[in-house]
Amino acid sequence: MRKLVIGLVLLLAGLVVGFVPQHMKARHFELQANVCDSRLQLAEVRRLSALTYVAATQLNYGTASDYAKQLFDRAQDLANTSSDATVRSIVTDVLASRDKVTTDLAKGNSQVVSELQPLLVEVQGGK
Repeated sequence: MRKLVIGLVLLLAGLVVGFVPQHMKARHFELQANVCDSRLQLAEVRRLSALTYVAATQLNYGTASDYAKQLFDRAQDLANTSSDATVRSIVTDVLASRDKVTTDLAKGNSQVVSELQPLLVEVQGGK
């Protein structure tokens, strides 16, 4: 009976010793995956902001409006899911201009380019 108890304790200890490092490694990789996902989403926001700006400078307000919708939707998703304060700050600044940019694009107002330029600079990493 005593050998059985010792055997079970050793088996349990072996399982714990094997499980803990693997669990820590899995947790580390999960955190890395979340960081990569956040960076990928921010890159998509950057791409859409550039496409919106280019379309607006070409006076193609319909296409720019489509890109802007995608841009603001992605920015909203990123603001809701990101745990990085810097990323949330960037997308919050982008979302602050949502109504004005969307309205000016719908009206075909050429002043939208001057509104998109600071937004593009903010998203690309400069202030």
